[in-house]
Parts: sequence; structure tokens; C-alpha cells
Amino acid sequence: MKLKELKGKYAFISHPYANNPIQNKVKVDKICKYWAKKGIIPISPLHMFSFYEDDSNREKILNICYKLIDIADVVFIYGDSEGCRLEKEYAKKKGKPVFVFYDEYKINFHNCKKLMEEKSGVLL
Repeated sequence: MKLKELKGKYAFISHPYANNPIQNKVKVDKICKYWAKKGIIPISPLHMFSFYEDDSNREKILNICYKLIDIADVVFIYGDSEGCRLEKEYAKKKGKPVFVFYDEYKINFHNCKKLMEEKSGVLL
């Protein structure tokens, strides 16, 4: 599946959260706006569950994320946290197309932005 074929489709956004909740939410805001402008409907668990004050509900949240991946058309991975790795593994097991938008050696928004532009052919 190519990114051009995803217009009108649902994309699950997998992004780290716990290591820096405030900054990570800002990053995912930008990512979701980017994809929405391209006509792709972002599903952001980070936005859905940021009302939890800590990680004590992690297993419950992850199980809901799996159900969201089940209804998504594609999964976009933006990090290498434990949650991102588990979501990526689950998506692959379910046969969902997975796009990775980070350089594992340089995980930051600038590199993610560059990869999004390169893979989609549109400047951010």
C-alpha cells in the first residue's frame, strides 16, 4: 500500500508518551494535523488517553490500542518505546500495513517530518 492510496483511510498513530507527556502531545498534534491535511484520518491514542495521570493503566490502554489498530487501515510508527514496539508487532501480526517515520538513531520531530515529506512527496 502506498501513501497516495490512503486518502480517506484511518491511520493509527503510534508515538511514545510516558517519557515526556507534554512535549510528545505537542509533537503528535503536528503529526495529526499533517495527515489530516493530506486527507488521512488520524487515530491518536495519545490524545485519547492523555487524561490518565500515570502509566498504571498501561495494560488496559494497550488493549484498547490493539482494538483501534484492528479498525485502522494502516499504522504509522513514530518511535521505539515499549508501547510503540508492541503496537508495531501487533499490527504486523494482524497484517496491517506499517509505515515507520523515524530514524532509530535520531528520533526527533525534525527527522520524522523529513521522512513524512520524503514518503508522501509533500512538504510540511
